[in-house]
Amino acid sequence: MKITITGRHMQVHDSVKDYCNEKASKLERFNDALRHVEIILSQDGDRKRVEMVATSRVGGRHVGQVEHEDAFAAIDLLVDKMKRQLERTKEKRKNRKHGESARHMQPGEPPAAKNEKEEDLETYDDVIEKMEL
Repeated sequence: MKITITGRHMQVHDSVKDYCNEKASKLERFNDALRHVEIILSQDGDRKRVEMVATSRVGGRHVGQVEHEDAFAAIDLLVDKMKRQLERTKEKRKNRKHGESARHMQPGEPPAAKNEKEEDLETYDDVIEKMEL
């Protein structure tokens, strides 16, 4: 995985670069198909903005942006945000292979019970007849 760290209208200190490399390399745990992670640091007054673009072979592009007073805290927040995005993509990809995902079904409820509930519904004609009475 390639990690690129750039500063927008500012110089990035070596300690910040090392911290970014350390944190961004942990994202590979959540998506093993990551190809490239680009981290862009910028400064708006006294606040630091950190943007991350993670490109993957399977899940596409994931983009995150965090603004904080401390650059290290912003990097931590951004890595957490990207971790959630990568996990969500992985979960969607995993559930897509199966018909109906298990999280939509109630525990202990058989799939046939869902169809029984739909049979109890009234038809449009039944509702109209009740309204005319």
